[in-house]
Amino acid sequence: MRIVKIPLATIVLAVLAAGTIGCTNWEKKYKSLQGQYADLSAEHAATQQQAQQLRSDLSQCESKNTRLQLDLKASESDLKQANREIAKLEDKVRGGDTPPPPRPDGETRIITLGSDVLFAPGRATLTDGGKRALAGILAKLRGQYAGMTVRVYGYTDGDPIRRSKKLWKDNLDLSANRAMAVTHYLRDNGVDAERIETVAMGKTHPVAPNKTAAGKAKNRRVEISVVSR
Repeated sequence: MRIVKIPLATIVLAVLAAGTIGCTNWEKKYKSLQGQYADLSAEHAATQQQAQQLRSDLSQCESKNTRLQLDLKASESDLKQANREIAKLEDKVRGGDTPPPPRPDGETRIITLGSDVLFAPGRATLTDGGKRALAGILAKLRGQYAGMTVRVYGYTDGDPIRRSKKLWKDNLDLSANRAMAVTHYLRDNGVDAERIETVAMGKTHPVAPNKTAAGKAKNRRVEISVVSR
């Protein structure tokens, strides 16, 4: 077998050439990875920018929603106020707030109070709220209307007595006891008993239809009038 001798310089050059090729490949891979990293970094930055824009848009939407909710509440409040004003006007048309002209015998109604304000349902005992409502008229009866006859009328709605049947025979009975409760309060608070006349009207003379809850509430009332004679 023949042994071929390769010069040492040739071997060294071959090794160096191989190393150079290897380094060149790694350099290409490195540059390729750097390019991919740059692309990913750009995509990440774009995604972050989009996310920031979405957060900004969401914040604006939430702000608009808050304003809309506030506007809605304001509108509801305005609507309630408008309904209250309409109710007041309706009451005035019916004579609920404005005393009607004197009757031939000189009677003038000075106040109408809902029974739902004065009494608990089906009862004829004045509530604390009812007493507070009546307190405002006492000064007028002792001052502006001093010496005049006071008439206290009790009214009910058109529904027959059911739940409180054990207490009251009928609507007339309930209206009488409610009118008497108001009369007792006036007498106990300085209005001369000789001046007061108590009248039970029951379900007669309704001021509103008895077909709705609102109408029935208007009919359940106590009216206080004075008579100038």
